Amino acid sequence: MEALSFSRFTSERGTRMIRKWTIAIASLTLLLVLAACGSGNGTDKKAAEPAGDGGAPKKDDIATRIAEATAKPVVINVFENSSTYTQEQFMDLYGSKIQKKYPNLSFKAYSANKANGGGTLPELIAQGVSIDLVKVSGASFYSLMSDNRLENDVSDLIKLYGYDVNKLYPAILDQMKQFGTNGQMYGIPNATVSTALFYNKDIFDKFGVAYPKDGMTWDDVYELARKLTRQDGGVQYMGFQEGYGHLFPVNQLSQGYIDTKTNKATLNNDNWKKIIENFARFHRIDGNAFVPSYVDPFWKDGRVAMVAAQSGGSWDFANTTTINWDLVELPRFKDAPKAGPGLQLPFYAISSTSKNRNQAFLAAAYIGSEEFQKEFAKLGYVPPIKIDNLMSVLGTGVPKLAGKNLKAAVPLEAAASPYPFNSYFSQVPGFLNTAYTTVVGGQKDANTALREAEEAANKKIEEAIAAKK
Repeated sequence: MEALSFSRFTSERGTRMIRKWTIAIASLTLLLVLAACGSGNGTDKKAAEPAGDGGAPKKDDIATRIAEATAKPVVINVFENSSTYTQEQFMDLYGSKIQKKYPNLSFKAYSANKANGGGTLPELIAQGVSIDLVKVSGASFYSLMSDNRLENDVSDLIKLYGYDVNKLYPAILDQMKQFGTNGQMYGIPNATVSTALFYNKDIFDKFGVAYPKDGMTWDDVYELARKLTRQDGGVQYMGFQEGYGHLFPVNQLSQGYIDTKTNKATLNNDNWKKIIENFARFHRIDGNAFVPSYVDPFWKDGRVAMVAAQSGGSWDFANTTTINWDLVELPRFKDAPKAGPGLQLPFYAISSTSKNRNQAFLAAAYIGSEEFQKEFAKLGYVPPIKIDNLMSVLGTGVPKLAGKNLKAAVPLEAAASPYPFNSYFSQVPGFLNTAYTTVVGGQKDANTALREAEEAANKKIEEAIAAKK
C-alpha cells in the first residue's frame, strides 16, 4: 500500500512538472523567434553584422559590398606633392591597373604645378577641389594631412572590406600605426623603400679588389674604400660616397629626431654621433672628399666605387647608366650586426573631406593588394606585403635588372624598428643634415655640431608650436 501511494504521488507530480516545462519551453521559443525578427529590421546592429571567424566578415559579404561601392561611375581626385608629377604618370603606375579591377573608377591627378591646373594642397582645397587620396611618406603626412586637418582613420573600412593588415610586414604595420595616437590607420602603403650599398664592378676589377658582399660591417667597407680611393690615368677615383638625406631617416640604430612627449629635438646624443662619425671618417681618406651629390660621379662619370643610397623605389637609373653595377645589403655596425636600415613607406592616405571615401579606400587597398603588388614587383618596386616567392618576380619586367642582387634592396625581415615621430618631426632633419655637412667639411667636430643643431631645432619647434596657438 505504501508503495502504491508513493507511485501515484510521483506520477501526479511528474505530470504537473511536465506541463510547467512545456509552457516554459514554448514561451522561450516565442521569445527567440521575436528576437530573430527584431534583428532583421536593424534594431540590433550587432546581430545584423556578418559573422565569420573571430567576427570577421565573410568573403561573399565582402565581395557584395565592394560590388555595391563600385557599381556607379566615380571620379577620384588624387594629390601628388610634386611639381613634375603628371596625370600620365599616375595612370601608368596605378590608375589604369585599378580601372581593370574597378572599371567605374576614374582618376584626376593633381600636382603642385599651377601651370597644369594644380597648386599646393591648401590652394586646391580653397578652390573647392575635393581631394580623395593624398600620397604621403613620413613627415609629409603631417605637413599635408594633419596641418590641413585631412587625416582620416580608415580602420572601419579595413574591416568593412576585409583588407588583411596582417599581410604587411611587422615593421611596416608598426610604422603605419605610428601616425596615430591610438594605432589608427590612415591609409594603405603602396611600396617600401630603404637603403643599400651600390658598387661599380669596373672599378673593383680595375684595381683587383674583391666585390662587396652581403653581411659586411661598416669597418669592412671602410677598408675597401681606402683601397679604392686612388688616382689612375689622371682620374681621381673615390672609394665611397653616401646619400645621407636617405640614410639618416632610416638609420640602423632606430634613432629618432624628436621626443614626442616633450617635443624636444633628440640630436645631441651618442647614437647620432656614432652615425655621423661612421660616415665622416670615409671623407678623411685622402682623395675621398665629400661630394654634395653622388649621382653623376657614380652613375654617369663612373668615378666612385661604392655608394650607400636609397633603394627599392624606381630603378630608372638602370636604363641610363653605362657602368657595370650591382648592390649588396647595407653594411651593419659591428655592435649591431642584425640591425638593417629602416623603411620609408609611401602610402595613399584617404582625406577626411573625401566625397568618395569608400571608393578612394578601395583604390588604395587594391594598390596594396597581392594581385597588384605582384605586378608592381616586376618593375622592381618592393612590396610592403608578404608575397610568396617574391624574388622570382622582383624586377623581371626591367631587363637591365637581370642578374642583380635585388634581395639586398630592402630588408623586409631585418628592418630596423621605427622610431616615434609626430607633427613637429619635420622641423628637425634639416638641422641634422647641416650639422653633418659641417663635420665632413671639417668646420666643426661632431659634438659641437650636434649640440648646436639640437639647440637650433628646439627653437624652430617652439616657433612652430607658438604658430599653432
